[in-house]
Amino acid sequence: MQINSNNVDQNTCEIMHANADIELESFKAMLENYLKMCYKKEFSLDYRIKSVEKMMKKIQLRRKQYGQAYGPHNLPDIIGFRVSVDTEDEVIEISNLIEKGLNPTRKVDHFVTPTDSGFKANLYYFSLNGINIEIQVMTKEMELWTNQTHDEYNYKKYSL
Repeated sequence: MQINSNNVDQNTCEIMHANADIELESFKAMLENYLKMCYKKEFSLDYRIKSVEKMMKKIQLRRKQYGQAYGPHNLPDIIGFRVSVDTEDEVIEISNLIEKGLNPTRKVDHFVTPTDSGFKANLYYFSLNGINIEIQVMTKEMELWTNQTHDEYNYKKYSL
C-alpha cells in the first residue's frame, strides 16, 4: 500500500496549525512583555499563523527547490510576528534586544542587505514545542510597503 505524502503533509499541517494556535498566546505574551520591559519607545506588534493552504503551497514550492525531504517541520514561520518601529536606528535597538535576550536559533539579515524586491528587515527564528516562529523587525514605512505588496508577492510565488 502506498501512502500519499500530500495527505500526510495536509494532516501534519493541520496539527501544526492547531498547535500554533495554542503556542501563539504564550510566545506573544513573552515577546510583548520583554519588549515593553526593555524598550521604552513605541513599537507595534502584529502576528499571524500561516494557513494550512499556504503551508501546503510553500512545501510544494520548496520541494521543487530542495527535494522531497522538505516537509512541514522545515517551514520556518508557522507563527509570524512583525515588530515595527519609526526609525532604522530603532530597528537596530530592537534587533539587539532580541539577539541578546531571546536567543534566536537563527538570524537572517535583510536589513543591511535588502532583498532584490527591496524588502528590508531583520528576521529571527525560534522553535517552541515543535512550532517554528519568525520575528521580523522593520520600520513602519517598510511594514506599510510590505503589507501593500504581500498579496501580489504571494500570488506570484504560491499562486494564492
